[in-house]
Amino acid sequence: MSEWPIRKLGDLCTKITVGHVGSMASRYVTKGVPFLRSQNVKPGRIDLSSLKYIDEEFHRHLAKSDLSAGDLVIVRTGEPGVAAVIPEGLGKVNCSDLVIAKPGPDVDVRFLCYAINETAHEFIKAHTVGAVQQHFNIASAKELTLQLPPLIEQEAIAEALGALDDKIAVNGRIAADIETLLRSIYTSLSVGRRTIRIGQVGNLVRDSIKPDSLSGGEPYIGLEHMPRKSIWLNSWGEASGVSSVKSAFKDGDILFGKLRPYFHKVGIAQISGVCSTDIIVVRALEDGCRSWLLMALSSDEVVAHATARSDGTRMPRAKWSDLAEFQAPWAEPVKVARFEEIAVPLIKKAECGAAENRTLASLRDTLLPQLMSGKLRVRDAERIVEDAV
Repeated sequence: MSEWPIRKLGDLCTKITVGHVGSMASRYVTKGVPFLRSQNVKPGRIDLSSLKYIDEEFHRHLAKSDLSAGDLVIVRTGEPGVAAVIPEGLGKVNCSDLVIAKPGPDVDVRFLCYAINETAHEFIKAHTVGAVQQHFNIASAKELTLQLPPLIEQEAIAEALGALDDKIAVNGRIAADIETLLRSIYTSLSVGRRTIRIGQVGNLVRDSIKPDSLSGGEPYIGLEHMPRKSIWLNSWGEASGVSSVKSAFKDGDILFGKLRPYFHKVGIAQISGVCSTDIIVVRALEDGCRSWLLMALSSDEVVAHATARSDGTRMPRAKWSDLAEFQAPWAEPVKVARFEEIAVPLIKKAECGAAENRTLASLRDTLLPQLMSGKLRVRDAERIVEDAV
């Protein structure tokens, strides 16, 4: 790695600017031009789960923050320094409060993204400013230094790591498609006037766990681990840092985020563990209706009902009693059973994909620093990746 020249980001890019900075709350529309914010930028990828939109006229007004496929974006506030590449297929895109870098011809943008996410932590930490909310400003971004191999080696490193990320993305799309399919089948089977109280299908689990009874290695799910509007709870932490009473849950239980329920955090547990008490744990009364209960509790209608009935102004919380009384769509027993037959293997497929993604991500995170330091040859990394994917 010592043979690689040190280059400034400002010298590697044809242009570095910053996205729109200012209040946006009144400018969002239901449908229009995608508008990225810091929470949409994850290490190496763009997360569209909480995407906002602006109209065409405002998009034209914000020409400076217009984005194109292949642009590199870096978070300024929130998690300063997190970088991702704008993918193909988004069309017109705009953004708020992101550093926008347009790489020049002698740099591979994918390599640049990996390099920033892996090697720039200390520089970015040392160059964040602000007393109330720290941010990484554009002047510092231009001065960010990186060690840069020849373009052909950049492309090879990015290709090897990208193969892992591509497989992770494929598994993610399959899981999203499975949820869409399950939602569609559930809707088609529940056509009619039949309804049932959610409390007749599922029951509140009240298993409290004191911190001194935990070994510390148990899986822990907090609201921060739960994605919005997705039933797949693919990530979790460990209970080692738990210092207060938590709730126990089992594999297959349904977790409903009760704090600010409008965030729509509802999903099915893939493991047994403990969770925040700001999460309601619901268990199907019969295994044969678990998938139906999952679809009902994660529906827009139930989340809207929970939001409307929640207590508190600044920190509203939903209550199980309100969820239990909600009249959800129902169907003949044979249809509910048929839905379970369809749903169980599909849910298992999505969960297997998530498990594979955790393995692939761990491999990528192991290879990344070795490739960036020059300790691992690209040829060796390619063989490891081929075996994995």
